[in-house]
Amino acid sequence: MSHLKPEESLHFLSEVLSILHSTHEPERVLSLIVDRIVRIYGCQTCAVIIIDPTTEYLRVFTNHNLSHHYVKEFRRSLGTGAIAQMLSTGKPIFITDAERDPQLAIEVQLEYSFRSAVCLQVSAELRTLGYLYADAREPHAFSEQDLRLLQSFADLTSITLNKSYLYEKNLRLDKIDHETELEKYAPFLERLSASISRAEESHESISIFILDIDNYKQIGGTYGYEASKKVLKEIAGLVKAHLRPMDSAGRYGFDEVIVLRENAPMEAGIAFAEELRKTIEETEFTSHGIRTTVSIGIAAFPTNAISEKELLLAVKEALYDAQRNGRNRVVHL
Repeated sequence: MSHLKPEESLHFLSEVLSILHSTHEPERVLSLIVDRIVRIYGCQTCAVIIIDPTTEYLRVFTNHNLSHHYVKEFRRSLGTGAIAQMLSTGKPIFITDAERDPQLAIEVQLEYSFRSAVCLQVSAELRTLGYLYADAREPHAFSEQDLRLLQSFADLTSITLNKSYLYEKNLRLDKIDHETELEKYAPFLERLSASISRAEESHESISIFILDIDNYKQIGGTYGYEASKKVLKEIAGLVKAHLRPMDSAGRYGFDEVIVLRENAPMEAGIAFAEELRKTIEETEFTSHGIRTTVSIGIAAFPTNAISEKELLLAVKEALYDAQRNGRNRVVHL
């Protein structure tokens, strides 16, 4: 049973809200929630159990006092028992003394036996996300009055998980790779597919090329990871500056940029790529004055391929040829 004064409970809740406001990392917030519940009630075990959206099994998200092996092996179906009912109805499971209801205690127990326990539903926007679990070695460790404070922690858990889900969803919807400010590869592929369809209908040519930074790892080893990222971003910006409004560029790999040139046959693509290669070779990047070169592979539709898959295979083969033949060059098939 908690012996906290109301202002102390409010302080703990305010702590959680402050962290929740400042981060998109649910682990930090939920670890703090678990820690504060343990401190308030002297729990033997406390855990946030979530429904894994990919498997629809319950798994441990974060906890206090569960063994690593137990957490790793924990995989519990929703079933039709007390946990399933609590998750469905939202009515808490409240065990004041396990010896009075040993069957229920065994059903909700995690790794260790207990004398008292509570389970509270975690849900957001009419969607059940999991539950908050706490137990203690002593009977009557939690009172009816404590349920109000524990429900507040459960509600904060709901907000934290829902915020994380929404943030991840927004990242998936975001079409921009913010390390380079280029398109992510998936939306670039959609644009490429549409471009091929238009070119086929209008009997036009398009060219694509992949640009690879020749000594990217060495830059990171010499100047540090942040400097290498800045080089990549500056090169991406230079590529964008050379594009026409109808063209597009995306991030292809760790240090690679893929470019689509609309209504551009192979000859025009080669000229553009060679100009870009030379510009990069002559440019100093970042405040360190870093110099680098790029290898570029080019392929064109319909010269080298008549489908998106064939075009991508062709441009990758051209890039590999550029790398195998000494780098700092433009190669086409």
